[in-house]
Amino acid sequence: MATTLPSGPTRRALLVGGAAMLALAGCSTAPVPRATTDAFNRRIEDLEMQSGVTIAVTAVNLGTNRRVQHRSTDLFPMCSLFKVIAVGALVSERGYDEQYWNTPIPFTAADIVVNSPVASKLTTLTMTPDEMADAALRFSDNTAGNLLLREIGGPKTIARVVGSFGATATRLDRIEPELNEGLPDDPRDTTTADDMVAVLRALLVDGGAGQLARSKLHDWMLRNSTSSTRARAGLTGSYELADKTGAGGYGIVNDAGILWQDDTDPIALCILTRTNDPNAKGNNDVIADTTRLLVSELG
Repeated sequence: MATTLPSGPTRRALLVGGAAMLALAGCSTAPVPRATTDAFNRRIEDLEMQSGVTIAVTAVNLGTNRRVQHRSTDLFPMCSLFKVIAVGALVSERGYDEQYWNTPIPFTAADIVVNSPVASKLTTLTMTPDEMADAALRFSDNTAGNLLLREIGGPKTIARVVGSFGATATRLDRIEPELNEGLPDDPRDTTTADDMVAVLRALLVDGGAGQLARSKLHDWMLRNSTSSTRARAGLTGSYELADKTGAGGYGIVNDAGILWQDDTDPIALCILTRTNDPNAKGNNDVIADTTRLLVSELG
């Protein structure tokens, strides 16, 4: 059962520093039975061979706790997946302060970075926190992501927040766009598929950062505009997906979220990819194909 976080400074202290309390709130401690994944892993290995892309997957049926995993504890560049964590942290801390969310915050022309489809078109150099969150989650706006990091205390805050949900391998060291560099074997700005599923389950299902954060994240992420050629392309039927994508150098493309279909149990999923080729292009089909496979296994 999720714990309701208090408002005000205590909320921030619990989110950032109270790992034990939020781990109980956000992550199930019950044993998690594994699915029969031999066939699934063989299919993922075949996909890796055919595509030349290294793939990490964790997916969990949140009703049965059956899961599939492949390279699930290996470090992969996180890229824009950090934006979910940053928004979740900010809503948990300031969510009930309507004045804060609707007050424009100034920034400079030097703050505008590449891949900022919302911020780069603004006629005034201001964004409200609500506009930052919408731009970051629905359009993966990099400038908005950096401004959100500034609001929560910088990149290092991400590791403390996810640690509250039992995700100990995730770290953010830089801001956009440098965090997307994706150098092979570089531990900076990385996560694991297991970590991301634990975080998304805590934020979007268990309410580990509070019920308002869960509700607002649902609203933004269900209307994500960046995954139509990734996870969403691997779905057939009446699925709803609240997800966040990411992309970077070396052909990195990521997708992670919560998947619902009608009255069936939701599935938490994370798919991370990488190559060793600095000239590689992101292979969105790999994300779609992996989504198709994991839904077939768990759905």
